Amino acid sequence: LLSQAHVLRKRSPTRTPNSAASSGMAGPSGSASASGGEMSSSEPSTPAQTPLVAPVIPTPSLTSPVAPPVPSPTKEEENLRSQVRDLEEKLETLKIKRNEDKAKLKELEKYKIQLEQVQEWKSKMQEQQADLQKRLKEAKKEAKDALEAKERYMEEMADTADAIEMATLDKEMAEERAESLQQEVDSLKEKVEYLTMDLEILKHEIEEKGSDGAASSYQVKQLEEQNARLKEALVRMRDLSASEKQEHVKLQKQMEKKNTELESLRQQREKLQEEVKQAEKTVDELKEQVDAALGAEEMVETLTERNLDLEEKVRELRETVGDLEAMNEMNDELQENARETELELREQLDMATARVREAEKRAGAALSTCCVPQAIEMELRQMEVQQANRHVSLLTSFMPDSFLRHGGDHDCVLVLLLIPRLICKAELISKQAQEKFELSENCAERSGLRGAAGEQLSFAAGLVYSLSLLQATLHKYEQALNKCSVEVYKKVGMLYPEMSVHERSLDFLIELLHKDQLDETVNVEPLTKAIKYYQHLYSIHLADQAEDCTMQLADHIKFTQSALDCMGVEVCRLRAFLQAGQEAADLAILLKDLETSCSDIRQFCKKIRRRMPGTDAPGIPAALGFGQQVSDTLLDCRKHLTWVVAVLQEVAAAGAQMIAPLAENEGLLAVKLEDLAFKASEQIYGTQGVNPYECLRQSCSILIATMNKMATAMQEGEYDADRPQTKPTPPADLRAAALRAEITDAEGLGLKLEDRETVIKELKKSLKIKGEELSEANVRLSLLEKKLDSASKDADDRVEKIQTKLDETQTLLKKKEKYFEETMDALQADIDQLESEKVELKQRLNNQSKRTIEGLRGAPASGVASIVSGIAGGVGAGQAPGGGSGPVQVKDSPLLLQQIDALQLSIKHLKNENNRLKGAQMKVELASLSPLHVPKVSLPKNRQGEGLATQTLYRKTSQLLETLYQMSANAKVVDMKQTKSARSSSARLLEQTARLCALKNSIDTLRDDTMRETVQQQLGATVPSNFGIFPSSSFLKAKREQEEGMACYGRVSFPCAPGQSQAHRLLLTPELLHKLRTHFGS
Repeated sequence: LLSQAHVLRKRSPTRTPNSAASSGMAGPSGSASASGGEMSSSEPSTPAQTPLVAPVIPTPSLTSPVAPPVPSPTKEEENLRSQVRDLEEKLETLKIKRNEDKAKLKELEKYKIQLEQVQEWKSKMQEQQADLQKRLKEAKKEAKDALEAKERYMEEMADTADAIEMATLDKEMAEERAESLQQEVDSLKEKVEYLTMDLEILKHEIEEKGSDGAASSYQVKQLEEQNARLKEALVRMRDLSASEKQEHVKLQKQMEKKNTELESLRQQREKLQEEVKQAEKTVDELKEQVDAALGAEEMVETLTERNLDLEEKVRELRETVGDLEAMNEMNDELQENARETELELREQLDMATARVREAEKRAGAALSTCCVPQAIEMELRQMEVQQANRHVSLLTSFMPDSFLRHGGDHDCVLVLLLIPRLICKAELISKQAQEKFELSENCAERSGLRGAAGEQLSFAAGLVYSLSLLQATLHKYEQALNKCSVEVYKKVGMLYPEMSVHERSLDFLIELLHKDQLDETVNVEPLTKAIKYYQHLYSIHLADQAEDCTMQLADHIKFTQSALDCMGVEVCRLRAFLQAGQEAADLAILLKDLETSCSDIRQFCKKIRRRMPGTDAPGIPAALGFGQQVSDTLLDCRKHLTWVVAVLQEVAAAGAQMIAPLAENEGLLAVKLEDLAFKASEQIYGTQGVNPYECLRQSCSILIATMNKMATAMQEGEYDADRPQTKPTPPADLRAAALRAEITDAEGLGLKLEDRETVIKELKKSLKIKGEELSEANVRLSLLEKKLDSASKDADDRVEKIQTKLDETQTLLKKKEKYFEETMDALQADIDQLESEKVELKQRLNNQSKRTIEGLRGAPASGVASIVSGIAGGVGAGQAPGGGSGPVQVKDSPLLLQQIDALQLSIKHLKNENNRLKGAQMKVELASLSPLHVPKVSLPKNRQGEGLATQTLYRKTSQLLETLYQMSANAKVVDMKQTKSARSSSARLLEQTARLCALKNSIDTLRDDTMRETVQQQLGATVPSNFGIFPSSSFLKAKREQEEGMACYGRVSFPCAPGQSQAHRLLLTPELLHKLRTHFGS
């Protein structure tokens, strides 16, 4: 019977992962950190498959009646039962698959509804796109009108310039006329001189001949001169008339030519305007097509991929439906066969029961004679244990009541037994946890640390870490209780009931190991409480006791190695949580540094362990000895190690909760884990605003320096010492000797009792005296209490009055602060307004000074130039009053202006959000369009790895668009009146501008990367150089021409038969275009 029970215990089925997970879900998740923090676990994971089975202890009574065992079933029954189980499993799988198919069909219906919604959005987006195009055309028309107005103004200015030129020509003509008149004056002066000469000659002749002869000769000469002059004048008049006729004819011909040219130019201008309008329409249409093609290309690709995925899903669903129908038919057939086999099995069962009864009778006779050696040995051990317990109970019955009372020697002995028992249990749990979860130095390098496997490793490493800390503390107790005084020994014995309570935490873990239920869902908070209790108790009662240096260093090495294992697991988990491509982040660099420091500390631990006492090899000391300073450094080292482990455990636990809802290929950003690290470091290090990178690196550097110092000291033999030859007697031996002495001195107890009675009488007398004194003291105390109550009431009244005054002063101070802030805001607004007015006045002053200087410069102009300058001055004077005249309005309410500005900003952000939503709707509509057939371009063999760069560029653009959408969607208006916040409004505004600048820089870098990638992918587009990649000039020229495109200059239509019209496109060079214009212009 005992052997069968043992075999049945071995054959008991192990718990499935699902059952373990389900049983573990109820228990709160905990952590094994020594700092007392809990390790949070969001997902239950499967434990190891091999359960820890405890040996079966048989009952002592072998003579009790034994029930007959159940005979083994026949092979046919087992086969049939296995078939029934297989059929039931298949039926369950069919049900599960049908439920999954229903869910998939529901998803298909959802996709159809989403497709209909996308089509509706497409139509809406097209309408909105048409409205936007109309608005764009209107804006272009307005711009064109503004350009035409500008051209008119330029023409008017050109007319004024022509008038100025005409005035200068008139001036030159007037100067030429003045010169001609001066020449005439000179000629007339010569004539006057000539006439004066004639007059003198006539006077002389009159004196000689007389007046008649002189007069006749003078008249003849005068007439001859007149005739000559008239002849000259006639010749001149004839020449002038002929030249004027020729000039008139020339001018008429030129005027006719100019008129014909002007009419042809007007016709050409009208034709060109029409052609420009048509070209603008075609350009708008082409731009719309290009924008649609460029924007829809990505959406088309995504939609085609989704379409293909949905088609594959539909095919799979149809195949699964067919398989399910076939399996359903098979299921019906199998159920019919199962009914038939059930009837056959019942008949065979009836036959088998009769056989079983006969076999039971035979087995009863056989079991009475057989006995297993294992069971005999276990019964003997159980008998020895019972005898030992009986021996102890009989010995304690002989002991006096003082030995068994609370806090007596019995409790002290139980404490001495409790400490090694706890150490043994902790060592057992640690070894079993290491074997179950396969803990080692390289366990952190396993795959799948992101999920349940990582949580299991973290739990196991934390549990071993806490157990090593508990063992180190209990070793201190074990050494101290062997060296302390009897008084301290008794004090610790009085605390046995409290100390024994914490043994339940280890018993609970051992019970879970028995049931194979020890996993990451187990709450280890009682273990951390036990560690804290034993540490606190040691610091109170046993802190003054000297420690064994060898044991202290050995415990420190063991604790450090377990902490390093825990650190390695948490570092690898955090590295698995990080999103791909963040190797250059500060957190990733910190994790690498922590990993290297762990490996360095492990090497130092190995060096120290080689020199640890325990073997008789040459060069190894028998014992170790060092001072209190080394012990303090080890304690400090342990403290920093616990801090580092606690920070990493907190960050890893929070990261596991954040990464649980994400997909397998997704990860967390380094910024989120950095925030968690900041919070954890502030909580554990106890300082606000501490930098986790500096703290962790500083702690690791302290650890490395301490361990390096210890390793070098151990290798150089600084701590070598001899074994102490005389050991102090333990307090338990001293107390046992005293107890034996008390028992031997029982003969003199009578005398002692008499002496005690006399002492008791004297004590009674003194007690009466003390009672009287106590009554008097009670009266005094009551009086003092009354006085104290009255004084406390007075003090409370004063405190209330002071508090009311303080509240009033605080309210007044707040009101004054508000009033001062409002006045400061108003003054700031007035200052800003005055500065704007100052700027305006400076501009006016500059304009006025320029005008005065121009007026002074244009004052000496004469003629037509003065008239033109006067007109220009009048225009300027007319424009100046309209531009800057009028008094400046004073703004009285700056708060209202701030609210108006804030509302304007919010309206602007709402417009941007509306535009973004319209753009997203347009994208959805464009995505629903028919896909474009993009030909696949085959890359050369040496350039097939460039697809990764384009993928990174696509990812960067998508991330940039996402940040843009988030900034536009989460835009906030800065409240200028808010003064309670820690940051000022200007600081928040600076943060927003800094974000915008960073976004602009990222856009520029992305544009440069895109240009560089296009240059690398196109053949012949790069210029070879030793320092970088530069685009060639021909490539830049082609890209510029491609961006500008070919413009439609005009259309020429020729008459043809109806229905036979054809369109021919001609590429014109500048020479051909000039010839065409001259041909149609002439």
